[in-house]
Amino acid sequence: MTNTPTPSLVNIPAQRRSRRRSQPQPPVPGDWSSWYLTDEDDMGQSFEQFDCIQVLLSSLEQLVKERQWADVVAGSDVFFGWVKSAPLVRISPDVFLMPWPQDRPRPSSIQTWRQGHNPPSVAIEIVSEDWRKDYEELPPKYEQLDAEELLIYDPEGASRASMPGIKPPRGARRYAIQRFARDEEGVWLRTHAGDGACWSSVLEVHLVIVDTAHGPRPRLSFDPRGCELVPTVAEHERLLKEAERERAEAADQRAEHERRLKEVERERAEHERRLKEAERERAEVAEQRSAALEAELAALRAALRARGPDPEDTSSE
Repeated sequence: MTNTPTPSLVNIPAQRRSRRRSQPQPPVPGDWSSWYLTDEDDMGQSFEQFDCIQVLLSSLEQLVKERQWADVVAGSDVFFGWVKSAPLVRISPDVFLMPWPQDRPRPSSIQTWRQGHNPPSVAIEIVSEDWRKDYEELPPKYEQLDAEELLIYDPEGASRASMPGIKPPRGARRYAIQRFARDEEGVWLRTHAGDGACWSSVLEVHLVIVDTAHGPRPRLSFDPRGCELVPTVAEHERLLKEAERERAEAADQRAEHERRLKEVERERAEHERRLKEAERERAEVAEQRSAALEAELAALRAALRARGPDPEDTSSE
């Protein structure tokens, strides 16, 4: 499979960002405090969230390697801030892909008002137990952060989708997958909200839900049915080892086949040699028998000549 780099991932034009970006507005006029995120606030994940994040991050890292995207980095739980006057107004994506910041050494957090600090090209969020807050606050935060694309996976929504006949409570509509992105004019819109696969125009793959032994899980996939998943780094290494094992087995089978061909050829040559040897022996026996018969005939003729003419033979008279 041949993959080509996606230019939008490598270089997000600053002109386009500056054209469509508006001044961030606090959730309450003049007061950003409800959106403050401290180090202590950004702690704690459920086992399901941790599992989803690890798999998606590893798949994203593998996708970057396979497509040879340069100057981008996949990461998790890095602070992104966008309000210079309120640096605690920030968000920490569960999984993200962004252009490499130009600072050396790499900064511990991204502050988009700084030169070379860019918002994520795509962010993936796993909905927490406080799902109403996530539903309400995540989209506007990423809109103001100026992200290219936001994908939201809701484990509860996915679980309900996997149980036909189970209806959600009234007024509590939850979706397995949502997608937010900008239209051609730069307007931030929700473009997907449902249980089916969601296409990521940034990553050029689908976000799908697959059934596992631990329940439904989000995965990146090259096809909408989840038949060709983007492997994690560990899965890729396992596939490489499996392919290497199959190549080794195929090489062993070829070697065994060649050995058997040589053995058959050797046996055929031996059979032909034996046929020739038998033919030679038959020819020798026949020659020996013919020589013996000739000798016996010559002896009889000599004996007849020694006895002289037959007195009863009157043929000469």
